[in-house]
Amino acid sequence: MKSLTTFEDLKELYEKDFYRWVYENLRLLKEGKYELVDWDNLLEEIEDMGRILKRSLISYIAVILEHMYKLDNLLPYSHYDTDMFEEGGHSWRRSIANASTEIEKILDDSPSLLRYLEDFSQQAWKYARNDIVAFIKSLEYGKVINASKRDELLRNIPEKLPYTLEEIADKVAEVAKEDNAFAQYIQRYKKGQKPGEP
Repeated sequence: MKSLTTFEDLKELYEKDFYRWVYENLRLLKEGKYELVDWDNLLEEIEDMGRILKRSLISYIAVILEHMYKLDNLLPYSHYDTDMFEEGGHSWRRSIANASTEIEKILDDSPSLLRYLEDFSQQAWKYARNDIVAFIKSLEYGKVINASKRDELLRNIPEKLPYTLEEIADKVAEVAKEDNAFAQYIQRYKKGQKPGEP
């Protein structure tokens, strides 16, 4: 594969072949040819990587919060419709366990994100809350509950995150039924241990 020789070539490649653009920039950096590196796009991509990690973490936390809330508040309705609730919340527990595993992977690679878990959990609750609202509305459409019960359930959903980090860690540990690194991360963090410490 012919290597690119000009800055303009590299800029153009960014739009045409991203994978090759990455490796051309990497080659230039290794060779010390810093003046040829597509710095504008490279810096933007690095910034995007941070944003993607943050969004992924918030998204997985939102899954945990949504299903925690459902287990705590909506399980009594599970006997009405097995399709929606799948064996009395079994699928919700599985979702919590799966999401916590994905969070472990992110925190293993980027333990400094741990210090933002409290803020991220607050942000995640907004997304979780939207999904809970949609789910409750679907119960009425599915004839599981009537309109007045729907309105009561909707009124009871807190605007602010109803769980502490410790409560999230406890639920994750209980549901995963094993030593869960995500729960341990939180427990260590709450004891004042710095992110990234063994």
